[in-house]
Amino acid sequence: MAICYIKSISDDSTLGLWRMSESWQELKEMVHLPDLALLALEDKKTDRRKQEWLACRILLQEMTHLQPIIIYDEHRKPNIKDRAKQLSMSHSGEYASVYVHDIKPIGIDLQQMKPSISKGADYFLNDAEMQWTDLNDNVLLHLIWCAKEAVFKYAGDADLDLKKHIITNPFHSNQNGIIEVCIQKENINESVQVHYDAFDDYLIAWTV
Repeated sequence: MAICYIKSISDDSTLGLWRMSESWQELKEMVHLPDLALLALEDKKTDRRKQEWLACRILLQEMTHLQPIIIYDEHRKPNIKDRAKQLSMSHSGEYASVYVHDIKPIGIDLQQMKPSISKGADYFLNDAEMQWTDLNDNVLLHLIWCAKEAVFKYAGDADLDLKKHIITNPFHSNQNGIIEVCIQKENINESVQVHYDAFDDYLIAWTV
């Protein structure tokens, strides 16, 4: 079993990380889902997509000891069927991550860093962020992207725009730390704290 860790973020929340070293066929034998729930696996066109789908559910299963049946709302925000717990998931490269909170909405994002992210910086950085962001700092750019994605998932609003509505306050990239992010849309003005960590060539960020 390729659990990297399952750790408590607070008394009410848990975060898990899984390294997808197994084939999807092996993962399928490990997950405890009814046949009806497994039908969604048939829609995954590649082995990698099947791995990601299964790994998230096995990790959720190990973290909560619940049957990992996941349903989605109209904004594609995941929820555990028939449970009040809040859920967020992410996967990138060889890893999958799951974040669970007993009460409040949460968001998590996992990214394998790539050298080409600066070419798309205009897609997610607004004018104010461009003023303080070093476009040659690959880690910083990935951290901003990762933090914005985590907040996007936290908000559960598919109409949010990463560039217009989710704004990061200036910070310096480190091995781990905290980023202050604001959601600004119409009558919404909310500050969200995002924690992050780095390992190998990956970054993981989660709301608290």
